[in-house]
Order: sequence, then structure tokens, then C-alpha cells
Amino acid sequence: MNGKILVAIVTLSVVIASVGSWALHYYVSPSVREQNVSSSSFNVSSRETSLGSSSSKVSGNWSNHLIFLYNTGGSFTVLGSYEGDSAYSVGEAYTPDATIFLSPFIWNMKSAAGYVNMTYHGSTLRVNISMTNFHRISPNINVDGYPGLMYGQEYWFPFVGSTFQSFLLDLPAKVESLPQTQSQLSYSLWSYRGSIDDFSYDIWLTQDPNTTHLSFPDVEIMIWLYHQEQVTSSYFVPVGSFVVTGIVNGTSKSLDFSVYVLPHTGNSNGWIGVYYVSQQQLEGNVTLPLTKMIQASFPFMKNVFNNISEAPYYLNAIQVGMEFNNDSTGAAIMGYYLYNWTIEVQ
Repeated sequence: MNGKILVAIVTLSVVIASVGSWALHYYVSPSVREQNVSSSSFNVSSRETSLGSSSSKVSGNWSNHLIFLYNTGGSFTVLGSYEGDSAYSVGEAYTPDATIFLSPFIWNMKSAAGYVNMTYHGSTLRVNISMTNFHRISPNINVDGYPGLMYGQEYWFPFVGSTFQSFLLDLPAKVESLPQTQSQLSYSLWSYRGSIDDFSYDIWLTQDPNTTHLSFPDVEIMIWLYHQEQVTSSYFVPVGSFVVTGIVNGTSKSLDFSVYVLPHTGNSNGWIGVYYVSQQQLEGNVTLPLTKMIQASFPFMKNVFNNISEAPYYLNAIQVGMEFNNDSTGAAIMGYYLYNWTIEVQ
């Protein structure tokens, strides 16, 4: 995502809310874009007690190798707004096998009226974007934000932490030794004003798994499942196409992706971007071979960087969310429902 990271100072406060089972919410000032936060900022003992484990990793369902990533607690809401100084607020949801972070992550908002509402009603996540008079920090970047979820470890902004993880997929992990995974999402999208840039995976690879900021040669892999945005910038290098077998609404299908490499994101020392852009508009219940697509990114990057190799890289985190863009009047009214996220480890 172009321009996601700006260097600033972290102001952090933690608020713990009890809703059925509790969810952890911590708030960060919008002046922040990058900074490490010490582990003492989190109520670690409470998180471990809630999961019934003193370990930072949660046992998964070994019998069928599935990691279920849907909320199992009561209903709770994470709000992001300019007026509320909460564009980067973060919550944590407990799932059967791990935890996931969620954030409205309105990273390109200079000012706006309205909010991004991320509410879990039981296991279903409802994301409602209702914003007007939106003004961007970077007007030339046609993305307002990326409200979504994260599984794994990101010590950079906005999550600045590590989720509890299943031992079946314990991140960070070396890319070359990843197990094969199938990731299934069940979702629906809606739009009234503005546009859905993409509904996507956003996957992060680093050479230092504990890094607190992103730069070259770190790698961001985006897999656009559904998109109204087209890749038109000359900075993106078309490097070919990728055909993979996926499952869409119960039917096995051959899925075509155009692949682009962005040599540097944001500036001359910015991280590498790899973009898989689906030629079908995928919605509903969609399963993709995630490890295969992560590892296939390296031959595509070799078209731009001859000496790149997967050997030094770690998979830090997997995000799921929606990049959105306001219309010409500054309005963005749209959203999505995420009914289920399951990772099968093979």
C-alpha cells in the first residue's frame, strides 16, 4: 500500500472492555505511523488467562489441521474517526485457535467527518464506512485506508504487536520452510458512495522478523480478490500472470491473476510490492493456496531484482481487509461483511 508508513511518535493507552469474553483495545494518536512499543504496554497476563495458557501460542485443532479465525466472544466495536482522534485504534478478538487484531487504519486521512465502524456481532465482522468531506494526507494516492484484520506479528504501525497464534502456523516463520496452506474467506461487499479499491490479502515478509519499520528489501504481497481500482501507474512493473486453482462458492476454478512489482513503495528506500490482481471479481466463499502464492512471488520479483532469494525472508503477518477511496465530493459510504476466515495447514 503506497505511503502507509510515516515516522512519528507513539502515544499509547490501553482500555480493556468486557463484552461476553473481553476484547483488548488500545488507542494510538494519528500523529503516529512507526515506532516500537515495549511488551509492557500490553496486559499480557490477562490475555494468557483468557486463553487458559501461559504460552504465547494457542493450540490449534490438530485432528483436521484447521485454524479458525472468527470471533468467539460477545459483540464489540472498534471505531475510527478524525474527530475522535482514533483513525488507528486497534482491537483484539479471540478465536477458537488464536487471536486476531483489527483496525480501521485510515492511514491517508488528513481530515474528514464520519467514521469507520468495525463491529463483531458474534462471529461475523461488519465493517461500515460512513465518511464525508474526506481530505487525504497524500492527495495523489487514491486510497483512504485499509480497515481489516491481522494474524501474526507486526512490530510496525498500526498493530505494533503479535497475536496469539496456532502452533500450526507460528509466525514469524521462514518463507522457504512454510507449510502449504489453503486460506478460505467468506465475505460480501457493498458500496453506495466512493469506490472499493480492493478487497484483499496484505501479506508482509521481512528479513528481520522483529523489525519495527519497513524499508527495502522488505516485501508486501497484495492479493486483490475483488477490485474497482486498476493498476495504471508507470511505477508498477508488469511481470506476467499467475494461474492457480481455487475454490469459489463450492466450485473448483482456475483463477487468473495479473502480477505487478512495485520496486519501491513511497520513496527510493521503500519496500518492494508484489500485486496479484484477479481477473475475476471474486466474492462469496473463496479459497486460495496462500503459501503457493507467497513463494511464487520470488520468481516474479527476479524480473526486477536479479539477486533476490526467498532464503533470508520470514513471513511476518497476514492481513485481510478492504482499501477504499472517496468520491469527488469527499464521500465514502461502503463496507463489507466477513463471515469466516479459516486457514487449512497441509
